[in-house]
Amino acid sequence: MARVWRVSCALIAAVLINPWTAAAADDYDTAVARAISLLPHRPEKVVLVVRANGTPLLREHLKRTEGFVTRGERVVYLVKEGETLQRALKGPGPFDCMLAVIIWHEMAHLDGADEREAMRKEERLWQQFVLQHRVSVDQGLRYLAVLRNRH
Repeated sequence: MARVWRVSCALIAAVLINPWTAAAADDYDTAVARAISLLPHRPEKVVLVVRANGTPLLREHLKRTEGFVTRGERVVYLVKEGETLQRALKGPGPFDCMLAVIIWHEMAHLDGADEREAMRKEERLWQQFVLQHRVSVDQGLRYLAVLRNRH
C-alpha cells in the first residue's frame, strides 16, 4: 500500500478541461513512473499539463518545451503532448531515460540551479545512463552531443 501511495503522489495529473481517458491516463502514469524510477531521487510532484488548455501565449511557449517549473512551487510540469513523453508511451526504452533527464533538469531548477547548471546536471545524468548501458553507446553519445550543443 505504501508503495502505491508514493507513486500516486508523484504522478498527480492535472486534467485541465480536457481529461483523457482512464486507460490513457494509466499509460501516462506508467511512462512517467518508469522515468522517475531512473532518477537519483524522486521529485516531490509531477503534473501533466494539456497544451490546448493554456492562453494563446502559453500554448505557443509549450510548443517549444517539454517540461517546466514555476516559481514558488515544488512541481515539475510535463507537457502531455511533448515528443519525448509521447515516445515514452510506446513502452520501456531509451525515451524513458530521455524523459528522466528532462525531469532531472527541471528538478535542478527547483533546487536553485540556473539554466546552465540545470543543463550540466542533465548531461551528467545522461552520461550515467550511457555508462550503465541503459541506452546504447552510439545513441547515448549522439544524444549527449545534442544536449551539449544547446550551450
